[in-house]
Formats: sequence, structure tokens, C-alpha cells
Amino acid sequence: MASEIVLLITELRTRQRITLTSGKAYRFGRSPQCEYVLRRNNVGDRQFTLRCDDKDVWHLSDDGSAIGTWYNNRYIHAGESCPLQVGDMIGLDTNGDTSTQEITFRVEEINKVSGTAGGGLRQEAADTAILREIDVRKKRRVLIGRGEDCDVQLSSDRISRHHCEVLYKNGHYEVHDLGSTNGTYLNGRRISTAVLENGSVINVPTQVFAFSGGLLHYNDRQEGISVELINVYKTVKNRNTGKPLNLVDGTSLVIEPNSFVVLVGGSGTGKSSLLTCVTGSSPCTAGQVMFDGIDTKGNRNAFDAVLGYVPQQDIMHDNLTVEQSLLFTARLRIAHDATGAEIKAAVARAIHAVDLQGREKTLISSLSGGQKKRVSIAMELLASPRLLILDEPTSGLSPDLDRSMMELCRKLSQENCTVLMVTHNMSNINLCDKIAFLGVGGVLCYYGAPEHLNSYFDVAMTSDIFEKLRQPDQIELYREKYYTTPEFNDLVARFPQAAEEADKRCRK
Repeated sequence: MASEIVLLITELRTRQRITLTSGKAYRFGRSPQCEYVLRRNNVGDRQFTLRCDDKDVWHLSDDGSAIGTWYNNRYIHAGESCPLQVGDMIGLDTNGDTSTQEITFRVEEINKVSGTAGGGLRQEAADTAILREIDVRKKRRVLIGRGEDCDVQLSSDRISRHHCEVLYKNGHYEVHDLGSTNGTYLNGRRISTAVLENGSVINVPTQVFAFSGGLLHYNDRQEGISVELINVYKTVKNRNTGKPLNLVDGTSLVIEPNSFVVLVGGSGTGKSSLLTCVTGSSPCTAGQVMFDGIDTKGNRNAFDAVLGYVPQQDIMHDNLTVEQSLLFTARLRIAHDATGAEIKAAVARAIHAVDLQGREKTLISSLSGGQKKRVSIAMELLASPRLLILDEPTSGLSPDLDRSMMELCRKLSQENCTVLMVTHNMSNINLCDKIAFLGVGGVLCYYGAPEHLNSYFDVAMTSDIFEKLRQPDQIELYREKYYTTPEFNDLVARFPQAAEEADKRCRK
């Protein structure tokens, strides 16, 4: 017989379950060699270990970490071993506040299972939003908005109190915008009144409704959107030769909801060009860019309300305070029927989200570079984005501020927002979920977890990868290697057309 232990891991608003099987020790920590990697800089390389003894009793031991490991109602000492039972809580106060445990591991089950004890870790799907439906035929009128009297009440400040309505009359269905500030979109086109057909998609800020058979389907809570790039090209005319030049060369990848993905590459690798394909400011010339599986070509406007973009250059008025700057931004971006109290509350939430409490009355001109970047992010958070894109937010920052910015982006990705960042700095790259590494010419050569990066490229130092990906033969080698990875295979299973580009390249 073997033994399994099921842990519920809670990190801010994100929850997931993992199952450990007896037969080996499971190390939790920052090191890539750990069985479960904790992407926090102030977590120990080896924070704690879980193991099962020959009597099928699971034990927790701290591995001498600096921040200490919390067990039920106390910190345990380095090397101390504690038996675990259902209901026990392991905690890490990674934000330095001993009154809170920012990451917790709750023991949900301990079971005996048949089979040999070979040892293994299964990571199960995170808790997902519940799909809701509302029958328009029965209600005749479905009111959508921020107000308490709405049939579907949405919490975003970009939603008007009475935003839109769906009606059933004379045997057909209609959607009416009710004079909302930020608009109602049907199949990517802003409308005032339109007839609904089976398969219609209604977009309002931060929420998508699918209509079919008289029913509206929607998720009951907001989460970050997924981004799917399928065979994406950005081609321009070479000014010197007059021939076509690929700035983005057949990129295919999927960014999962609520993940933190970093886009990395040297000069001339097409990072900015790929970013403009995603934002839509300069669309791709071939291929597909999809949000939540919906092609953005012809539907771009429907997603403007859920996309936040922080440029490399901060755009703020130096003579305003932090609070004044955010208040003015909020009045432009939040629904016009929002009260003064609602606007102030939205500003307070944005300030808290970027950890600028106590700086509300400080002039922008008196802030540090890192604090100014946090204000820029807060401006975008006022719009409740489901996808936040940042163009080199750590450029010019000191190492400690770089780490702080990376930790902030990771936190935002766990609060119902997908985060995509461009950076050159690799020192805190372990804090992201996945890295997209580009070679010269806009070629995607790696897409995966940061802990596998150096072994994938067979280098001792991450900086050596930049030199490799300037050599055409190495670029093609790693382009084809990416086509063999689990990440690409998962993509092809969902979008078979992505295999066409791989087949074409591998035949050359």
C-alpha cells in the first residue's frame, strides 16, 4: 500500500490542489531543483519538506529558511519534524507581515492507495469560475449592470448602473444598450440596439455573455483572459532591399488566464512588434490573435475595455499628487453614473493594489522611478483590466526595485488579471510563470517555466542564451525544439492549425 496527501494551496485569491504520493521527499522552495517551486524571492531555496514514513505518517520539516515555516499556530524550528493530519495548516508570511500567511497549504485528505509507492506529484486544476445561465424566455427582460436591481449584477466600476438589457419579444431576442459610458458590443461591434442570433457574443467591460437557444451563459466571477497566438506574422518591407522582412516570424503560443508571462529577447528579436500584435496598435499581417478563443480580427473594439497597457515612458503630470492623478483618470475611465464615493473607493483600491498607501498626497515629481511606474499601473487598474501589458516596466530600476516590480506583477496576475511583460532584466525571472524567449528575426525559441530555461538551452548562465539566439543556425535549432515541447503539443491539441507552421519549418 502507498499513501497520498492532498494539499489545498491558497496564494492570495488563487487556489489549487496538489496530490503527493509516498515514496520520496517533496521539497518546497525557490530552487528549480525543488519538486514544488515557490516563485518568491524571499522564500528559501529549500523552504520546507514533506515526506511519508514507513508507517504511512506524513511529516513536515523546515529546511532552515530565513522567513520560517508556520505550522498551525506557531513557527517550527529548522530541522524540526511535525506529523501531519487532515485540517493542519502550513503557512508562509512572504510579505514580511507576521500577522498574515500569504501562502497557505491546508491538508485536505490523507489516503491509503493501492499500488507500489513510487512517489509522484499531481497538480490539479485550479478552482475555476462557475458557468451560469439565465433564461431570457422566462424572464422576458434581463437587466445587466452595476445596480442592485439588475438581474446580472457586475461589480466593475466601468459598468454603468443600468448598462444594457436583453429582451424577448415577438418571438425574437434583442440587446439594447442603455446609454452606458463604455458601451455594449455584439460580435465585436458597438451597438445601441441589435437582434440576437444563436452563437451571438455580447461584450461589456470585464464580462462576456454567450447567447444560445434563449439562454445567456456567463462566468460568475471575473478572471484574466487567455491569449492565443496562432502562426502570427508581422511582415514589413525592408528599406534597404525592398524585400519582405519578418519582424515576427510564425509565433504560436497560449498565455493562460491569470498567469504572469515575461517576453524576453535581445535587440532585434521583435519583442515590441509582437506586443503591438497583441495590443492591436499594429495588427499582425498573418495568423490569428485570439482572446478567450475569440479572433480579435474584426472584434478588437470589444476587448478594448478589458486591456490595460503600461508603456515604457510614464505619462503623468508631475505637479499633481498621486491621489489627484488617479482621481482625474478615474473620472475619464469609470462609468459616468458612478458617485463620488464610488470613484474615491476605486482610487483607494488601485493605490492599495500597487502598495502606495501613505503616498496619496505626494507629488508625482517627488516619487522615485519605481513609484512612478506603480502609479502608471494603478491608472490602468482603474479600468479593471483582464489583460495587463507592460513594456519594460523595470528599465532603469535598481535591483531591489526590479524585484519589487516583478513581485507586484505576480500578485496582480493572481487577482483576476493576466499579465504580459517585456523585460531585459533576468535577475528576478524566477517570479514569472512562463518565459517566451525570442531569437533575432522574431522567432519564438522557448516558451515554458523559468526553472527549465538553462537546461533547455544547455547553458550555465542565462546571459549566454542571448548570444546563442543571435546565430541563425541556433535560432532554427531551437525553433524546431520548441515544436517538440509539451507547451506546443498542448497548443496543437486545442488549435490544430498551429501544426501547419511547424510542419512547414521542419520540412525545410
